Amino acid sequence: MSSTTLTGTLPDTAAQPCSDATTTRTARARGWLATLPGRVGAALLRCLVAGWRYAWTVYAVIRLGLLWPSFCGNTSLAEQRTRSRDGNTKITVHRVPRVKLTEVSQHGWRMRVKVRPGQHLGHYLDAAAALRHLARAQAVKPRELWDHPGFLEISVLRRDPLRRVLERPRELAPGRIVVGATETGAPLVLDFREQPHWLVSGATDSGKSSLIAAGLSALAPTSAVLVSWDLKFGIEAEPFRPRFTDVVTTAAGVATWCQRLLALAGSRAELLKALRVGSVSEAEDVHGIALRRVYVFCDEVAELATKHDDTNPDELLRQVLRLTQLCRAMGIHLIVAGQRFGSDLGKTVTSIRAQLGGRVCLRVNDEETAKMVLSGLDLDVHQRAMTLPHKGMAIVQRRAEWEYARASYQTGPERAAIAARHGDKAISWQQLLDDDATATANHHDTERGQR
Repeated sequence: MSSTTLTGTLPDTAAQPCSDATTTRTARARGWLATLPGRVGAALLRCLVAGWRYAWTVYAVIRLGLLWPSFCGNTSLAEQRTRSRDGNTKITVHRVPRVKLTEVSQHGWRMRVKVRPGQHLGHYLDAAAALRHLARAQAVKPRELWDHPGFLEISVLRRDPLRRVLERPRELAPGRIVVGATETGAPLVLDFREQPHWLVSGATDSGKSSLIAAGLSALAPTSAVLVSWDLKFGIEAEPFRPRFTDVVTTAAGVATWCQRLLALAGSRAELLKALRVGSVSEAEDVHGIALRRVYVFCDEVAELATKHDDTNPDELLRQVLRLTQLCRAMGIHLIVAGQRFGSDLGKTVTSIRAQLGGRVCLRVNDEETAKMVLSGLDLDVHQRAMTLPHKGMAIVQRRAEWEYARASYQTGPERAAIAARHGDKAISWQQLLDDDATATANHHDTERGQR
């Protein structure tokens, strides 16, 4: 009897996991179908809003085109002639600058203007405020086109896409990440291939932590090695601790990591010379050898310049300077944040600042700090950096050009969830060295096979 009973229960026990899996799939399908109308409705609403905004932009463009001659005459961008005949006065406008529309979006449009002889960018900057009211726009920004002398580009922004940033942090390609949105509604991209090191400056509560968190959120799902130098007790780095290879909270730890990274750069340089390429990007593009990129986030450069019991700040800053100078092509990137980058922190700080080609300036408290970060730009831009209205909003410098941008914002629980979800991507320092050694060995094996 007992044997019969046992035999009879076996099929039910074996079938139970299959039944549970079927039930789970059915529940998921029902949940997906239940939320389908809401998702479709939200998508239709987004399309409707985008179409409505685009239609209003087209209307504003047509209206500006009709009023452009009179606007140019009233702002001295064109020549006005007055004629009186039989007591009637007639005003005509001549030599109106020609305009060509280059881009239209739901946020605004761009137009290219052929300047008249004797005109320059300053004339259009003086007329920008009047054009803003005529176009009923949020902002108007004229700029020179360096590759097209004799032409200017005027960006007209009808709606402020920085009021609420919808871009989510993500990686576009190895070394290129999205961390927010620009004033035109386009993604804010930090391109570490073009600028290997970045400087982030801003006053207290300006949004530096939001920008750094957006960068970490974008890099968390990747194979990159993330290291934090957080000498402010490691508080800012804590939500992302599961994803970090190491969180350094002491100056002595920073010195140790400088030595490690310099040694790594030396070994990678030997591999690049063997491959006859100039950077890890070329090694991947030409030979298919992908070395892990290392991103070092340094939160508060002033702490590196502060005297500690266990380190000499001048020696520590010199090591950081060597990193910025020698690791540009080695896939080792520094993102250095701080409130100030002046010579009051030490002469070496200004040398480090010169090596950080990428510049992001959030709200600052004084014009001198803005000049340190946004070097080579007009004084008007430096003054704008002191009055940025939103937290996380910044001025991003790209060579001689600049644009407004704002970082995506994640709450503390969101940051912790991202780090926990991708905690398995974190590797130890020894694993990184082993991966590089494997890449080198594979290259040598390939060479021997070709011979």
